[in-house]
Amino acid sequence: MDNCCLNRPFDDQTDIRIHLEAESIKAIISLFDQQKWILISSQVLEFEISNTYDILRRNNLLAIIQLASETVEVINKLRLLT
Repeated sequence: MDNCCLNRPFDDQTDIRIHLEAESIKAIISLFDQQKWILISSQVLEFEISNTYDILRRNNLLAIIQLASETVEVINKLRLLT
C-alpha cells in the first residue's frame, strides 16, 4: 500500500467515492492488525510519511506502518556508463 492509500481514511469523507475507498482501506488495515494479511513497508513510504505536514495524520500513518512485518530498503547503485 502506498502513501495515498494509507491517507485515504483521513481525507474528507463527504464524497461517496472517497468514503468507499476509505472504508476499503480500513478493512484492509484491520486484516493487517489481525495478522491475516502481511503489510510490507518501505523506506520510501516512511520518508513520504515523515514529510506529512499534519502532525495528527502523520502520527496515525506511523501507527499504521508499525503493523508492517518487513521494510524494503532503498539500495542506491551508481552505474557508470562507459
